[in-house]
Amino acid sequence: MKKNFIDILYEKRKIIIITGLIILVGVSLYFVIAKKVNEASSKSNEKIVTTTLKIFGPQKISLKTGEEYDEPGYYAIDSSGKIKSDDVKVSSDFDKNNPGTYTITYEIDGKTLTRDIEVTGEAIDENNQNENKSLEISLNGEKVITLSLGEEYVEPGFIALSPKEENINSKVLVSGKVDTTKPGEYTLTYSVEYNDEKKEVIRTIVVLDDTLKLSITPNKTNYTNSPVALNVKIEGNNFETLVLPNNVTYDNKEANYSVTTNGDYTFTAYNVNGKAFSKTITITNIDTEKPTGVCTATINPTSTTIQVNGSDEVSGIENYVYYDNATELLKSTNSFYNYNQKTSKSVYVTILDKAQNSNKITCNIIDNSALMPIKPKSNEKIVKQSETETLKVYITKKSDYYITRIWAYDPYNQLNKFDSPEYGKNLYKPKYLLNKAKDKYNLQNQLLVGFNASGFYLKNTYDASSVSKYSKYNKTSVGTLVITNGKVIRNAYNKAYKNWYTIGIDKTNTLRIFTDKKASSTKEINAKKEWAQSVIDSGIRNTFTFASPLIENGKKSSKTSSMPSINTKENRQAICQVDSNNFVLITGKNLNRSNLQNIMLDLNCQTGTNLDGGGSIALLYQARGSNTISTLIGNGRALTEVGYFSE
Repeated sequence: MKKNFIDILYEKRKIIIITGLIILVGVSLYFVIAKKVNEASSKSNEKIVTTTLKIFGPQKISLKTGEEYDEPGYYAIDSSGKIKSDDVKVSSDFDKNNPGTYTITYEIDGKTLTRDIEVTGEAIDENNQNENKSLEISLNGEKVITLSLGEEYVEPGFIALSPKEENINSKVLVSGKVDTTKPGEYTLTYSVEYNDEKKEVIRTIVVLDDTLKLSITPNKTNYTNSPVALNVKIEGNNFETLVLPNNVTYDNKEANYSVTTNGDYTFTAYNVNGKAFSKTITITNIDTEKPTGVCTATINPTSTTIQVNGSDEVSGIENYVYYDNATELLKSTNSFYNYNQKTSKSVYVTILDKAQNSNKITCNIIDNSALMPIKPKSNEKIVKQSETETLKVYITKKSDYYITRIWAYDPYNQLNKFDSPEYGKNLYKPKYLLNKAKDKYNLQNQLLVGFNASGFYLKNTYDASSVSKYSKYNKTSVGTLVITNGKVIRNAYNKAYKNWYTIGIDKTNTLRIFTDKKASSTKEINAKKEWAQSVIDSGIRNTFTFASPLIENGKKSSKTSSMPSINTKENRQAICQVDSNNFVLITGKNLNRSNLQNIMLDLNCQTGTNLDGGGSIALLYQARGSNTISTLIGNGRALTEVGYFSE
C-alpha cells in the first residue's frame, strides 16, 4: 500500500524521537559513570591518616582501699604528626573505696587501650573515712610533656608533703635524663621517702622530630636602589602554615617576599601542633636616596683644584665624575682633583653611590688665578710671619711640629742650597752654612727660611772619581745624584741606594722627584751620566737627596721606602707643593710616614716628599730687615748642605 505524505512524516518523527531518547540516556550514563570514576580516583588519592595511641606507666596498678588514683599519662599522635592527646576519651568505673578490679579505657579514632586498677583491703564507709593522711607527692604541669627536637626542657617542678602537710621537697630524688637532641620517650621518676613510707610519680617527656628549619635568601646582596626579593624555604616534617612579615599566611613550604626598605623581616612557620619556628633577616643593602654634597672649584694661576665634600649615609660613595663645561675630566674615588688648566668657570661633579644613585652638583668657583699666597687659618697659632713682594712666609706651631707656608714669586730661582764643600772640605751645621750663604750672596736683611733637606755624608760610600774633578765634593749628600747650581757634582754609580730619591724644582716651578732605577749597577756608568744630563736638561738647578715620595698627583704615593717609617714616630722634615707658587715645610718631632702624608693631604699638597730627619732636622728663619738667623728647631748636626728660600 502506498504511504501518503502524512504517514511518512509521522514515521520519521517517531525515528527522531527514539534516536533522541537513546542519545539522552547515553549522555546520562556517561556523567553517572564519570562521577563514579572521579569519586573512586579521589578516594584512591586521598591520604589516609592513622592515629597511634599509647599509655605510660604500668598496665596494672594496685591501690589500697581509699587511695587516690594518679593517672600516669597517655599520648596520641596521628601519622601527620599532630598531637591528639586532648582528644582521647578516658572512661572508668573506678571506686577507690570498694575493693575490686577496675578497668580504665582510652579510646580515639577507633583505637582502644585499657589499664587495670586493683583495689585491695576492706571497703570504706564514705561517711566514716579514715582521716589519717599519708605521704603525698604530686607534679606541677603535665604528666606527659611533648618537646620539639632541640627544644630546651624546663622542669615544671613538684610538691612533696608529709602526712602533717609539711613541705619536704628537699627529700625528693629525681632520676632519669632528657636528651632533646634525639627523638624518643624519656622518663623522669620523682621519689620521696618519709618515716618508712615511700612514694613516687613519673613524668614522661616525648621528644618529637617536628622542628622546622627556615632558610631566607635575598636575590641581591650588593647595594641596590630597587626592591630585594626574599626567597623563603622550609625544611622539616609536620609543616602547617607560613606567616610572612605582613601577616599573610601561606600553606606552601616556599614563598617569595619583596621588600623595598631596609629593616628586620621575620618569617614564622608553624607545624601541625601549633609550634612556631621563626627566623629574622636584616636587610641593609637598599638605598634609594641620592648622595649629597657640595663642591668647590678653586682657580689657581695655572691649574684648577676641585674639592668635593660628599656624603651618602646608606651605601656610601662609589666615585666622583668631574666635568668642566660638560667635558668629562676624570672618574675617580678621590674627592679631590687638580688639573693643569684654568677652568671655564662651569664646573660640576656627579656623585655616584654604591647603589647607583647619582647626584649632579655644580661647584662654587673661587678665583685665585692671580698669584695668591695660602695663609694659615684663623685658629692657627702663627709664630713667625713676614711678607715681601717676592716671598711670603707664615710659620705656625702645632704640638710637636712646625708648618711653614711659603709663597715664592719665582720658586725656580728662589729655592737654593749652600754646600759644606763649597765653603770647605769639612761639614758644618745648617745655621752656620746659611750664614756663609748670606755672606757670599749678599742676603743680609732679607727674608730667609732655611732647612736641612739632604742626608748626611757617609764616608767612602760613593766613588765619584770618574764623574767630577772637584775633589772637595767627595763629601756630598747621600743619594744617586747631586746637582748644585746647574752642575753635576756627584752621580754615584757604586753602592748607591736606588730607593732613595732626588728632588728639585724645574723651570715650570714644579717640584719633581727623580730616581735612578739602575743605581746599584757598576757596569753602566755612561748610562748614568746620560740620566744625570737628562735631569739637568729638564731644568733642574739644585737637587736635594735622601728623599722618598709621600704625595703624588694629590694622592698618597704607592712607592715603597724605608724612610720614613710607616709606624715609628721620630724627628722628620718634609716638603710639599700645593700649586706653582705655594710650598709647605713640615719640621718636627713624633712624625712618621702616615702623619706626613695626612698633613700634606690636609694642606692640599699635590707633590710631597720626605727630607732628611733624625738629629738632622733644622728650621731657620730670618725676618726682613734683620741680620739675625733664629733657630726654631733642630740644627744639631754638621751636614753636607742647607736648603733655603730667599727673596
